[in-house]
Amino acid sequence: MPFTKGESGNPEGRPVGSQNKRKKQLREMIENFLVNNFEAVVEEINTMSSKDKIKFYVEMLPYGLGKVRAESGDINLDRLTEQEIDEIFEKLKDVATKTIEETTRSYAIRPG
Repeated sequence: MPFTKGESGNPEGRPVGSQNKRKKQLREMIENFLVNNFEAVVEEINTMSSKDKIKFYVEMLPYGLGKVRAESGDINLDRLTEQEIDEIFEKLKDVATKTIEETTRSYAIRPG
């Protein structure tokens, strides 16, 4: 028997802040995959050229930090030396590592 408009089997609806079970399960699966395969991804990244490493980090940052507006505009990687790119990469890696460690502690993520 169909519901009439404005009425349902649960007239109070889903509680505020409750999560969709399927989305929650999918997020947990993705999180576990990323945590469990982190070292393999790092190994793969280490085989990339410096330019590709920077591009990868720049592409991944919004997922970890949210969209951040650049104050100085876009960086043209073609104008940087390999040494400058390596320095930027090391700084980004340090920030990412600290962020991952803090996230791991705060969410009690256990590898493996």
